[in-house]
Amino acid sequence: MNRAMGNSLDICRIAFIVILIFTVNLLAGCFGSKTYPNTLDKNLHVHTVTDSGSWLSRVRAAVDIHRVGEDCALDYEGTVQLADAKIDIGIPPHRLSYLVFVFGSSSFLANRSGTITYETLLKARPNYHYEVAVRYRDDMYHVGIRETLPNQSTGREIEPLELSACRSSSGRK
Repeated sequence: MNRAMGNSLDICRIAFIVILIFTVNLLAGCFGSKTYPNTLDKNLHVHTVTDSGSWLSRVRAAVDIHRVGEDCALDYEGTVQLADAKIDIGIPPHRLSYLVFVFGSSSFLANRSGTITYETLLKARPNYHYEVAVRYRDDMYHVGIRETLPNQSTGREIEPLELSACRSSSGRK
């Protein structure tokens, strides 16, 4: 009789610990960043597709937006969670922004988590739109940015620029 009660208490303790860990991780994901104010005209159109490859794991995508100062210092402005398939964001034209696309994955049973980032400088031009394809599938990611004028289907691919590109261009001024 005591052995049966001991086993059920152990199971309850394990269940409590699992629920506690899950709750802490969930709250950390919700409160870990400042929301980007997103009040400008929407010129960055993000199309997101995420698939962890298993129902026991989860993938989250977000973009951190930073203002780039004249001295190339970064000023974190906020994060936009890419939870919907399409999200429109307003990025200020005429200035450098540093975009950090963050892919966070976690596996429930394997007790595994990880983060992958894609970072790029972007100087949005007035009257242009930026179509961003964000994909994560089976531990592989892709981010592609295309610049277009409104009402045009063609445009140009924007190559990723490292933050050091800001420093090299500001040194020439």
